[in-house]
Amino acid sequence: MTIGIWMIGILLLGLTPPLLALILCLILIKKNSYKKLSKKQIYAGFWQRFLAGIIDLIILIVIEIILIFIPIIGWILSLFITWLYFAIQHSSTKKATFGMRALDIKITDENHDKIGFWRATGNFYLTVISALIIFISFLMIAFTSRKQGFHNLISRTLCIKIK
Repeated sequence: MTIGIWMIGILLLGLTPPLLALILCLILIKKNSYKKLSKKQIYAGFWQRFLAGIIDLIILIVIEIILIFIPIIGWILSLFITWLYFAIQHSSTKKATFGMRALDIKITDENHDKIGFWRATGNFYLTVISALIIFISFLMIAFTSRKQGFHNLISRTLCIKIK
């Protein structure tokens, strides 16, 4: 019985940041109209973003293999580093993670400006929610006009590829 209570507590604790990010993104982000792309830009499609995600995943796996040898704290550090990896790089002047840079993809707001750290954090945790919904929301990228997944729609971000 106590194992069940602990499992529910851990699950609720794990879901708190993504749900909080969803609520804050819906409340705090202004809904500006989307700026049109220049002739040198296109929306990054599903497969391009998928490949960039694989590159980022490989980088994070290497880091996590190192951290796995630190009991308990390594697991917590792994989650913290994964969040910071995406939030810091998305909100940097480069507007991209290492995988996105390899494919010339940038993440921007509606006006094609860089996103702030907290919007990048919200986008990261919304990506976690997207992954929990059996990855269906990632498939939205292939079918929406601006190539946005659930996490991009809520955090009002765009992934743009330079031609």
